[in-house]
Amino acid sequence: MIPARFRESPAFRKLFSKRLTIVAMVIISVYLLLFAWILMMEAVNWAGQKSGAFDISDSPVLGALLPERTLERVGASNEPGFGLESEPTKRMEQVTFYVRNVGKIFEEIDQGVQSDIEPRPIQEIYASAALAERRVADVPPDQLRATHAEAMRVLDRQTELRSLRDILPQITIALEKLADFRDAYQSTDPDTEAYEIAAEEVALTLDEVFALIDEYAELAPASDPILALDLDPLRDSMDAAFDFEPRDPIYDADLAASLKAATTNAGPSIDAAVAGTLADLEPIVDRLYPEPEGLRSVLYSIRMLLGTDQQGRSIMLRGLYSAKVAIQVGVVVSLIAVLFGSIIGAAAGYFGGIIDHTVIWLYSTFSSIPYLVLLVVLAFMFTGSIFEGTLIPLYVAFSLTYWIGPCRVIRGESLKLRSLDYVQAAQALGATRWRILSRHIIPNTSHLMFINMSLLFIGAIKGEVVLTFLGLGLKNGASWGIMINQSKSEVVSGFFWQIGAATFFMFVLVLAFNVLTDALQDAFDPKHVG
Repeated sequence: MIPARFRESPAFRKLFSKRLTIVAMVIISVYLLLFAWILMMEAVNWAGQKSGAFDISDSPVLGALLPERTLERVGASNEPGFGLESEPTKRMEQVTFYVRNVGKIFEEIDQGVQSDIEPRPIQEIYASAALAERRVADVPPDQLRATHAEAMRVLDRQTELRSLRDILPQITIALEKLADFRDAYQSTDPDTEAYEIAAEEVALTLDEVFALIDEYAELAPASDPILALDLDPLRDSMDAAFDFEPRDPIYDADLAASLKAATTNAGPSIDAAVAGTLADLEPIVDRLYPEPEGLRSVLYSIRMLLGTDQQGRSIMLRGLYSAKVAIQVGVVVSLIAVLFGSIIGAAAGYFGGIIDHTVIWLYSTFSSIPYLVLLVVLAFMFTGSIFEGTLIPLYVAFSLTYWIGPCRVIRGESLKLRSLDYVQAAQALGATRWRILSRHIIPNTSHLMFINMSLLFIGAIKGEVVLTFLGLGLKNGASWGIMINQSKSEVVSGFFWQIGAATFFMFVLVLAFNVLTDALQDAFDPKHVG
C-alpha cells in the first residue's frame, strides 16, 4: 500500500495525471512481472535439481521460460509467425524437415536391430523426435513407417520433377546455340574449311540437344509435350551434318522451333506438378506430426506465434527471455552506478576540499575512457575465467563508467543544498557532518537519483544489446543482441521475424522507460514542479 501522505502529494498526483505515463508504467510492470517470474522459476528449478526432489524443466507451463527451453527446437527453420506461410520453395524445405526428422526414428530402430546394442524403448525414441509440444504420432512403428514411406515417395517424385526443371533451361540454351551455328553455317562458302567447321558445330550442338532430351525422357511422363514431338528428322539431319551431306538445309528449322516451344511450355506444367507434391505432402506430415490438443495446443501456438529462427527455435520464447536478460543488466548496472555515484558525489559536494578534488579527478579520468574500450580490456581480463561469456564483464564495465553522470549531478545539487538554511541550522545545532550528509543532503537528492536510475537503466539495456551484437557481451543463450546478430543471414534472404521481434520488444521497453523518465522529472524535479 502507498502511504496516504505520498498519495496526496502534488508530485504523486502530477506523476499519475497523464494517461501516457500510466500506460508506460503498466508496460514496465508487465516486463518486471515477466522478469520476476523467470527468476523465480530458475531458482525453483535450481533448488529442485540440487535436492533431487523435482525438475520443472519438462513442465509445459512452469518450465516454459527456462534458459534451456529457449534453445529447444520447436519446428523447421525460419517458419514465419502469425500462421503465415513461407513461399513454396521454402515451405517445401520446411515440410521436408519434418519428414526427415521422423526418418531418424527408423534409422535408430534399424541400427539397433543390426547391432548387439540394446535399443531404447520405442516411446523414448519417439520422444527424441518431438518438437516441444508437437510430437510424433502415437501409433505403432509399422504404421508410422508406412506413413513415412508414403511421404518419401512424394519427396522422390518431387526430386525427379526438380531434375526435369533443371534440364529445361539447358535444352533452351542448346537450341539457341543451334540457331546461331546454323546462321553461321548458311552464310559460309561451302567450299571453305570454315563451312565444315560450322557444320560440325551444328552437328555437335544437335548431339548435345539429344543428350539432354534423352536425360529428360528418363524421368518425364510419356505425355510430355517434348516427347510427343517426332524428332527423327532432327536425328537424321544430325547424322547428315556429321557427314556434311546434304548441305542445305542442314536440319529442319521448323521442327527445332517446335522443340523450343515445347520446352518453354513444359516449364509451367512441371512447376505445377512440384506445387502438387507440396499439397500431397502436407497432409502426410500432419499425420506424422499431428497438431497438439488442449493446453499443449495453446502453448505450442504461443511458441510459434512469431515463427522460428534458423535453428528452428521459438522466436517468441527467445524474445521474452531476452527481456529478463535486459532488465537484469539494467537493474544491476543502474543500482550500482547510481548508489555509488550518488554517495561519492554527495560527499564531494558537501565536504569539498581534498575529497571534492579527488572525486573530480576520478570521474574526469574515467569519463575519458570509452566504455567500449574498457569492456574490451575487461573481456581479456576475464578470458579463461568462469565469468567468460557471461554478463559479469558487462556489469563491471558499465558500472565503472555509468556512475559518472549521477556523481556529477548529485555533486552539483549537494553544493547548492549545503548552503540552504535547514543545513546551516543542523550544523548550528551540533549535528555531525555525516549525519547531515545522510539525513539532509542525500535524501533531498533522491528525485535526481530516480531520474538518473531510469536513464541509466535505458542506457544499460541498449549498451548490452549493442555490445552483445558485436560479440563482446553474452556469448550463449538468449539476448536481443544475439537475436539481432543471428538474424543477419536471415535478413539477406528476406526473413525479418527474428530481428523484428527483438527490435519490437526492446523498443517497447525503452520507450516506456523514456516516458516514465520524463514524467519523473516533471513530477519530482523542483525546477519542473509548479
